[in-house]
Amino acid sequence: MEETNFPLRLGRIRKAFRYEFEVRAASLDITAAQFQVLHRLWRGDGVLTSVIAKDICTTGSTLTGVLDRTESKGLIRREASTSDRRAVEIWLTPEGRALEKPLMKIIQEIGEKALTGLSKNQRAQFLKSLDKVAANLESPLL
Repeated sequence: MEETNFPLRLGRIRKAFRYEFEVRAASLDITAAQFQVLHRLWRGDGVLTSVIAKDICTTGSTLTGVLDRTESKGLIRREASTSDRRAVEIWLTPEGRALEKPLMKIIQEIGEKALTGLSKNQRAQFLKSLDKVAANLESPLL
């Protein structure tokens, strides 16, 4: 592999995943950015917006628009934090929680498609290598 092409390859894969997800999730009217928010909240909601921004590696200003659109679809709700009046907590609605199974099925299908042709051992090594790359590039956003 030519190392100088490595970041470009990762970017291309990221774009391909995003495109594939958005095509498959279009019938559910969910974007990749909205999925990231929902995915974080499925692990536990009532989370501060600052925590979500950090967990999904985005800025607060970018997150605000995503939250606006996700809230307008009735998938989340915002509430003032009881511990910090300046902070806002994000909560799932029943409709947002109900999307977990169909959206995670889409993610699983895309993952299977992407790893087609790799043996079980190759898949495990590939994922281990990706974890190592992420650890090497650890940043305050991750």
